[in-house]
Amino acid sequence: MYIRLSQKMTKQYFKEILFSALEEAREEHEKLPNDNLNTSIYNQLIDIKKKVIDEDYNFSEEESRKRYTLGILVIRNFDGYLDLDWNYPKKLIDIAGGISRYPNMPEK
Repeated sequence: MYIRLSQKMTKQYFKEILFSALEEAREEHEKLPNDNLNTSIYNQLIDIKKKVIDEDYNFSEEESRKRYTLGILVIRNFDGYLDLDWNYPKKLIDIAGGISRYPNMPEK
């Protein structure tokens, strides 16, 4: 069972979610490399890893919403995403919501 980021708000868990979603996005991108949705999600996750994790960039909530459209993509393209057993859309929503909160999260 997937635990939402809001229930386990740590840098370590955010990274776990991000790396797991990145792997799923990579697999989807390799299956359908010409699908714009998959490509956008994959590229955004790579950029989030680079900026938020690797470079420790501190995005405001407004900046993160302007730069990353993950949340909007999920809402528009994954009908009933909260009711699905598939955790991928939930991870994407949690990542989108956690970007601006990441710098203030405890490590563990």
